[in-house]
Formats: sequence, structure tokens, C-alpha cells
Amino acid sequence: MKQLLTSAGFLALGAAALHAYDPLLTRQATGRPWSVSATVRGFYDDNINTQPDRLKENSGGIEVSPSVSVNLPMEQTFVSLGYTYGLKWYEDRSPHDTDQSHIFDGKLRHQFNPRHDINIEDSFVLSDEPTVAESNGIITSPTRTESSILHNRGSIEDNFSLSQNIGLSFGYMNHWYDYEQENVPGGFGSRSALLDRLEHYIRGDFRYAFNPTLVGVVGYTFNLNNYTGDEFISPGVKSSIRDSYSHFGYVGADYDITAQLRLTGRAGIQYTDYHEANESETNPYIDIAATYKYLPGSTVQVGIRHIRNATDVSAVDLKGQPTLDAETTALYAIVSHRITPAFTGSLIGQYQNSTFNGGRNDDDSEDLWLVGVNFEYRFSQHWSADAGYNYDKLSSDIANRGYDRNRVYLGVRATY
Repeated sequence: MKQLLTSAGFLALGAAALHAYDPLLTRQATGRPWSVSATVRGFYDDNINTQPDRLKENSGGIEVSPSVSVNLPMEQTFVSLGYTYGLKWYEDRSPHDTDQSHIFDGKLRHQFNPRHDINIEDSFVLSDEPTVAESNGIITSPTRTESSILHNRGSIEDNFSLSQNIGLSFGYMNHWYDYEQENVPGGFGSRSALLDRLEHYIRGDFRYAFNPTLVGVVGYTFNLNNYTGDEFISPGVKSSIRDSYSHFGYVGADYDITAQLRLTGRAGIQYTDYHEANESETNPYIDIAATYKYLPGSTVQVGIRHIRNATDVSAVDLKGQPTLDAETTALYAIVSHRITPAFTGSLIGQYQNSTFNGGRNDDDSEDLWLVGVNFEYRFSQHWSADAGYNYDKLSSDIANRGYDRNRVYLGVRATY
């Protein structure tokens, strides 16, 4: 599990200087602008299909994951490209005994001058595991089906410093979700019908630097959600009934409290108009994150996010109205501790509470816990071994939906 969505990056108003920009420090770590690696692990999963206890199936298996990355720092520009392939083979799962994933990442950051920079990022994921495709945000589909998912996230951010204290930041972000599973003839409720969609976010922020370490923010974001499945999510109800517009108004701050402690936060209101269903909702919007580097090589990250999101729950009520979305609060924490120069331990936790909006399950809720523990020992610059444990638990008001899942693994990694 990777880090949950974080707030927008910091803006150093009037303080930036043109210099070689290499955020991932590839050259310093390896002496080269590129690196290749491969991981081989053995694992055991006691609930391979994320089913309730009475339907659990378990399996051992082998995971192979090669990756390659290139980081090119230039005088005013930084370019990063990466690809990771994942293959999991399950000894006791049939008829499909393998899962595959492909992850492509790209970044372009350019500083035109000390007062103007632009950041462009794109991440493309094709996976059979839903939490892999949604590893950087709120999980909308915590249960597994026999369906691969394509998720592309693209963003562009343009930052201007108008003076030493005043700045503007504009951004656009796009999420594209495409599930392989479609309705059978005469059927309804497939993953494609429920969750295929395009999400657009257009943002504008006004920023004021009170001092070099504290920047205040006032902003607005417009969100358009367009469900693209063009299929029935329930009898007589098509996926487009979930289309919506959202308006976010918020205030916040980016604050370097000390050289080791950084806080960023946004809080405000989200108003959502479901124009196809003639419904609307208003709710709080919160996105707060903090990072603390308490020792060399050791960090703590914590955060909270409250927002509306898509859901795979869809059952209609007596009026034929389906569940439109969910209102979710997510909390996360990531601890990475360097025990010795060669030995590192990490703990990752995420808790998510979702309340469903509309349909038969209106106001029902569910809780999702994700916990991961990992230990890595580096034998040398090129070789390391790791072992870990992951626990997932879904507790839901909806019958036959909850489950718990335990996974353990042990592996080696080679890097060059």
C-alpha cells in the first residue's frame, strides 16, 4: 500500500533559485541517472478473493516484480520516467492463478524563472488488484472481482509568484477508470457499469506568504464526474444517473514549522449536484497532512481526508433510486524508522469510514482498515531482503460484504 492522496505541494514565494533539480536524488544514490531492480517474494494469502469468513479461500504463491527508472536533472528542468511490472502466481487459485500489474509513472518539472514553475505528472496503472489501482487515494471498491482495472491519473500545476508575498497556483487533474468486467446480456451491476468514469478537477488558489515558512491559501476547485460505462447499474437505471458536478471552497496553509516538521492543510465546503438524479448534497471538505523527520533516515507522515467518492454499492430503494456515491473520512499514518544503517522498519496504516448516499443502503456505513508492517535489511548497495505482513478488514452494514484478510511475504531484491 502506498501513501494516500496528499495536499498540493508547497510554494516558496520569491525564494526559488535556478539550479540543477533532482528531487529523487538518483545520481547521488547510484551515480547514474537510471536504475533497474527486481524483487522475488514468496507469500501466503488467507483470503485471496476478499470474501466473508465462510467463503474464504487461501493460497501460497510467488511474486516477481522488475522495475526500471530514469531521472534526468537539468539546469531548470527535471524529467522522471518509471515502469514496474508485477506478477503474482497463486498455487491454489483456479481457474485464474495469476495476477498481473503494469505501472507507468512520468514527471516533468520546469522552472521558467525564480517566480514561475510548472509541474506535469502522469501515472498509468493496469492491475487485477483494486487496491493497487487506487493505492494513492480513497478506495472505492474494497472487494475483489474477476476484473482488471485501468486507472490513469494526469495532472498539471502552474505556479506564479506575483511578488515576494503574493502568488497564484492553477491546476488540472484527471482520473480515468476503466474496468474490464461488463454486464452480461440482460444483466446489470458489473464493475464497468458501476465504476467506469472520468473525473476532472480544475483548481485555482490565491497564496499569501506571511513569512518564508508560512503560506496561507484561499482556493476553489470545480469537479466534474462523468460515468462512462453506459450500462445498467440496476434494472432500468443507467450509470449516467451518477453524473455530478462539485464545487469546493476552502482555506488552508502550507507551514514549515521547523526544518524537520512540515504541515499542509485545506478545509472548507463541498457542494455536489447530481443533475441526472435531481439531488444535491453539501458536506465538509478536509485534506490535512504532516511530515516529521525525527531522525536521519526516519520519518512519520500522518493525514486525514474527508470528501465524497464513487462506490461499488448500487442497490435501488423502493423509488428506484440507486446509491449515488459515498461520503468518506480517511486517516492514514506512515512510519519509517532506520534501526541501523542497514536495517529499516516501516509501519503503514489506513482507516476509512464511508457512508452511502441514496438507494437501499442510504445512510448505511462501512469501515475499512489496512495495516502493513515491513522490515528490510540491506546486505550491500545492490542486494537486500525484506519480510512483511499485511492485514485488511472490511466491516459493513451491508450483509455478506465484510471480510478480513491476512498476508505474509518474504523476499529478496536486487538493484543496479
